[in-house]
Amino acid sequence: MSSAMLSMQSTVVRGTAVPAAARPTPCRCSTIVRASAEQPAQRRAVLGGLMAGVVGLSALSANAIDVRDDRKVRELGFDLIYEARDLDLPQDERDGLKQFRGSLEDTKKRVKISEGRIDTVLEPYIRKAYWTAAREELRLQLGTLRFDLNTLGATKPGKSDKKKAILLKQDFIKKAEELDFSLRQKIPEECTANLKTTKESLDKAIAFVL
Repeated sequence: MSSAMLSMQSTVVRGTAVPAAARPTPCRCSTIVRASAEQPAQRRAVLGGLMAGVVGLSALSANAIDVRDDRKVRELGFDLIYEARDLDLPQDERDGLKQFRGSLEDTKKRVKISEGRIDTVLEPYIRKAYWTAAREELRLQLGTLRFDLNTLGATKPGKSDKKKAILLKQDFIKKAEELDFSLRQKIPEECTANLKTTKESLDKAIAFVL
């Protein structure tokens, strides 16, 4: 028994230590951005080429001279804006009234154009309830007809004819103002009726002065 214990105590267990598995070390990659001195130089070269092209095109367009004769345009009223600012001119000329009444043929053409627009444009606007458009169209034509009817009426030979032309013009303006009021009230029936009387009054005035 004792010998067995002695043999057990004298037995030495020898072993080899097993090394632990090595953990992989994470790879840290560092990127270094180096600015190249060639990039700004290339950019400047490209911009320089573009600017040179623009300058070249500008020079070509500047060398192309277009000569036009605007004397006819000036005769038709191209410089009226400068006349309106000229304080040395009479007021009627600055306002354009003198030029407006300068040609009877042009005045007659304007009267016929205004009559045609009142006859053809206003009725569709009223039917579609385009009240603002109808009112603006009426006022636009009325603004020129006031002066044109006066101009044509002044060409009548006798005082009685001139007075009659003025009365016919005043009757037309009264009917047109009644139409304008009904357009502001937006009443289709009244607008249609007032448009009819306005047309009739204008036809009488134009037939007398033309």
